[in-house]
Amino acid sequence: MRLRWLAATHPLLAAVILQALAIPLALGLALVVGVTPWADFRLTAEALLMAVVATAPLLVGFWAAGHVRAQWFWELEALIRPTLRALFGDRRRGAVALVSVLAGFGEELLFRGVLQAWLSELIGPWIGVAIAAVVFGLMHFLSWTYFAVATGLGLYLGALYELTGNLLVVCLVHALYDWVAIRYLLASRLS
Repeated sequence: MRLRWLAATHPLLAAVILQALAIPLALGLALVVGVTPWADFRLTAEALLMAVVATAPLLVGFWAAGHVRAQWFWELEALIRPTLRALFGDRRRGAVALVSVLAGFGEELLFRGVLQAWLSELIGPWIGVAIAAVVFGLMHFLSWTYFAVATGLGLYLGALYELTGNLLVVCLVHALYDWVAIRYLLASRLS
């Protein structure tokens, strides 16, 4: 009941708390299932460059979907518009950055660093990528279209993690994509 009250009265605070809680949850689950996602964080200039380059196709796809007037894109935008208004209102710059960073690190630590890594050890890497992506999509389920988009993003991020072995790259891609996409939607559609 208190969580529902917090979400209704202070949605940004609720979002920050929810995203932040993904980090200790992921670390606890990692200890339970015996994976060590923290070993896959490597901060290098190459990793930073790779994160920027790997974010570009996602942003181009996002931009193209909006500019070719894809019906599904506008339906998703209408679906998330009230949430963006409630979360950010006029507190855009810092709030969007904070939520984006927490989502990027918390969700990727949980879905790629723990779930995908654990499944990959049990049943193979590419099946692990696929299952983790579907679970990621289900956790973002607002509509079938949103599920499909989130699952596609999960597949991309999962493949990126599998190919690079660097969880930091994946966290940065997720955070940067969220930050740019949310800022774009706030600036172009909601103001």
